[in-house]
Amino acid sequence: MNASSLPELDALGAALSDTNPCGEDMSFSSEFDEIQEARREDDPSIDQGEWVTSIKEADWKRAASVCQQLLTERTKDLRLASWLTEALAKTHGISGMNHGLRAIDELVCRFWSDLHPQAEDGDQEQRIGNIGWLITRGVQLVRGFPVVQGKAARYTLGDLNAARALQSLLDRNQAPEDDGSAQRITLQQVRDAQRSSPRAFYEQTLAACTTCLNTLEQLGRNIDAHLGMDGPSFTPLRSAIEAYAAEIERMARENGISAEASRQPLEASGGESLANETPSATQTSQSGGPLRSREQALKQLREVADFFRRTEPHSPVAYLADKAANWGEMPLHVWLKTVLKEEGALSRFEDLLGFDAGEEH
Repeated sequence: MNASSLPELDALGAALSDTNPCGEDMSFSSEFDEIQEARREDDPSIDQGEWVTSIKEADWKRAASVCQQLLTERTKDLRLASWLTEALAKTHGISGMNHGLRAIDELVCRFWSDLHPQAEDGDQEQRIGNIGWLITRGVQLVRGFPVVQGKAARYTLGDLNAARALQSLLDRNQAPEDDGSAQRITLQQVRDAQRSSPRAFYEQTLAACTTCLNTLEQLGRNIDAHLGMDGPSFTPLRSAIEAYAAEIERMARENGISAEASRQPLEASGGESLANETPSATQTSQSGGPLRSREQALKQLREVADFFRRTEPHSPVAYLADKAANWGEMPLHVWLKTVLKEEGALSRFEDLLGFDAGEEH
């Protein structure tokens, strides 16, 4: 994970000009076609039959390079930023995903009103679709993140899960279905690679997971501020990253890395940094005493959401608790704009409460 090869966020987030900060709409450009071709890859597991051809592999470095160039020189586009995130996740793992999500957050915070694809007559459907794609694709990408590091083998979270499924079949004396794989990865192979993986890999990966979860939470809050209840839920991607972090933490512990040290980053990922809390507030929360601050109450809402994500992933409680915590951080006038979409109703409500639309509350 060479951070020096990641694009500069300041350049990605800088306006292209004073009069047209987001540049041109390049939806139908040859550059977009070039990126799509660089991203395209064939599934090697599909039987080609008699007409065997060479398998097309994606050129993720090229895709990232073109996305970066267009974002810094010609256009600010949510689709480009999402493709950049995909490419960086492919080349840099969890650190790359975090970097891409930070780039998207920069664009959302600085250029939402002019960001491509632009909303037509207030219709945000294209942007909602782009964000939804990012979440779905992100879950797929996490399965390809490495769980070991070494010259001899590179096994991913998906490989680990497949090896567990294979071992489960063998334990029941059942033969696995023939999926055309030349060689199946076994749990023993993953464990051997785990034992030879350096300590720094697990420590750095856990830290990167924590950072990525914090970035994702911040992005979710900013998207919610613009889209309200219409915005897609980031819960599936968050749950995928948390599951990956849990596997990395388990492997670190099995390799003799302090369990307390490996758990610490994950504990700080659910909202406000633990370092920002006073000892008395932390002790009160852990002892089950009464809530003594607004920040503590919002943090506990997020802990409720985390609990239901782990124990009942299909329950709406996690989503609703997250929404409530995010709303709790919004000024009232911003919250009203997220839930009241009809301008007339919003204006009447502001008049009733005596709000001046130009004031901050």
